[in-house]
Order: sequence, then structure tokens, then C-alpha cells
Amino acid sequence: MTRSISKFRRTLSHGLGITLSAASFGIAVLLTAGVISSSAQAAVTLRKVTVERVVDGDTVHVRDEKQNLLKIRMQGIDSPEWHLVTDAGVVGQLPWGRDAGEALNRMIPKGARVELEDFGHDKYGRTLGHLTHRGRNINIEQVRSGQAISYIICEAGRCDEDFLAEIHAGEVVDACHQAETQGLGVFNPRNRLREMPFEFRLKHQRRKADKFVGNLKTRTYFSPNQYKQVPVCDRIFFLSEKDAQALGFTLDSKN
Repeated sequence: MTRSISKFRRTLSHGLGITLSAASFGIAVLLTAGVISSSAQAAVTLRKVTVERVVDGDTVHVRDEKQNLLKIRMQGIDSPEWHLVTDAGVVGQLPWGRDAGEALNRMIPKGARVELEDFGHDKYGRTLGHLTHRGRNINIEQVRSGQAISYIICEAGRCDEDFLAEIHAGEVVDACHQAETQGLGVFNPRNRLREMPFEFRLKHQRRKADKFVGNLKTRTYFSPNQYKQVPVCDRIFFLSEKDAQALGFTLDSKN
């Protein structure tokens, strides 16, 4: 089954019931300024699935109606690592990674029937998706409670209104700002997560940052190794400079 998604403004205003943050307002500007076409449409595949196992705070194994096992990477969010496999063994960001996994398991335990918005596969073969249970978008709830951060990555060739609407980017960004303002989870001032999940993966997997990062408030972008110039909840990642420029972002003068 497919569902048609139209203007990105609907995504920004639906569900939270709070004033838009400056970052998500910046996303809306991309639409109203004409940088992104207002007539674009996107198709999202919806299906009912059953939770088999919560792996960590942003990864779930589910079974579809034919009992096929799907490994779901929750789109648009990033939770602290619980058990990251590296050449040196298994490492994690404790207690945050454990807390995130346990919080997700409480919302969608084994056997829970959830709705999956299926956006295709990532390079590891996992299904990218949003999960909804009892009327709640679980991806957004994880971010809103501080168990994950927003992690918006514009896909090559799809960095447009369709893509941003599909992954509920405005709601995810607002949820991140809400958690940060309230000091929840990874933003708890008494025990704040100092190293974001992707930084932790880069360090332990001995990789270098390779995505350009944009600031949703200023609509400027930075080279991959300059990602710390952008506050956590204001980030949008691009696979190329061309994608950033297509959305109207300009290279920051600090580069």
C-alpha cells in the first residue's frame, strides 16, 4: 500500500503541538522560498509488522505478514551505541545506549503490532523506516524523550521536499530541540552524552567523517571535518556539496 505525501509544511505542523524551532522553520523556508518544488509528491510503502526483537535504541527486528524477518534502522534518528562491533571487540556508550534500548523495548516489546513506513534499504541491507504504535510515531518519541538525536541525512539524488516530508524531518528536529531544552536523556545536564553516536562509531571503527553538514538555522554548510560548527539538533548531512547547494545552502565563510 502506498500513501501520497504532499507539502512539507504539513510535516512540520503535525503531531507536536508546539511552536516550530528555528531549525525546522529553516526547513520550511526552503519550501516557501521556492528552493524546493511545492508540487512534488512522494510514495511511501506502508505495512503491518510484528516486533521480533529490539536490538538497540534505533534498530528493531520485525516480521512481516509472510513471516519474513526485516532488520529496521529507524530513519532520521541516531541513538547511543549499546553494543557496537569493532575489530577490538564490542563497545558501547553506557549507560545511554542501554537506556535507549530499554526505552524502545518498553514502547514496542516483542509481539507488538506496529505500522512500518518503508523507505527502502541502506548500504548494510537494513530497511529504513518509521514505526508507529498506538498512534505514536516511535522514531519521534525516542528523540523527544532524549533517547536519540535527530540525524537527518539527505540521500544522493533525493535531497528534496519529497525526502524531507517522508522522514518527518521537521518533527524530528523539533523533538530534538524539545529534549535538549528540557534536559532529557542524552541532554541531561547532570550526565550529558559528550560524544554523539556517529562520532563514537567513527572513532572506534577508525573512519573519518565523510558527509558535509548543513546548519538548518543559517542555511550554510561545512566540510565533513567541521561538523562541530553546527549544533547537534540543527544538523542536516549531505553526501555531496551538490546536494547542499541544491537545497539553497551556501558554504560557510569559516571553511
